[in-house]
Amino acid sequence: MHNGKIVKPNLKERFKSFNATFDEIHKAQTTWVVNDEQLQSELRVSITAVMIPAYRAFMARFGQYLDPGRQTEKYVKYQPEDIEDLIDELFDGNNSSSSAATARRRT
Repeated sequence: MHNGKIVKPNLKERFKSFNATFDEIHKAQTTWVVNDEQLQSELRVSITAVMIPAYRAFMARFGQYLDPGRQTEKYVKYQPEDIEDLIDELFDGNNSSSSAATARRRT
C-alpha cells in the first residue's frame, strides 16, 4: 500500500513471497517426524487454527485487487483448502506432496 492505495507490483510481490515461504516451510516440515499421533494432530490443528483465518483475511483483503483469470492463477498458488491439505501432511516424515492438494490446484 502506498498512501492508502494498493500498489499492484507490491501486492504481487506479497503473494509471491507468501507462496515461496510457505513452500519452503512445508518442504522442511514434511520431513520432520512427530511420533506421538495425538501431538501430531494437535500441532496440525494449532497451525491450521492460526494459518487459515489469517490467509483467508489476506485473500479477502488483497485478492480482489488482482485481475481475474491468468493474473490470479499466477499469483494465488493456494486456496485455503489447499493449505489445510498441506498442513495435514506435516510431521509424519513423508516429503511427498499431497496428491489431493495438487489435483485441486490443477482443476
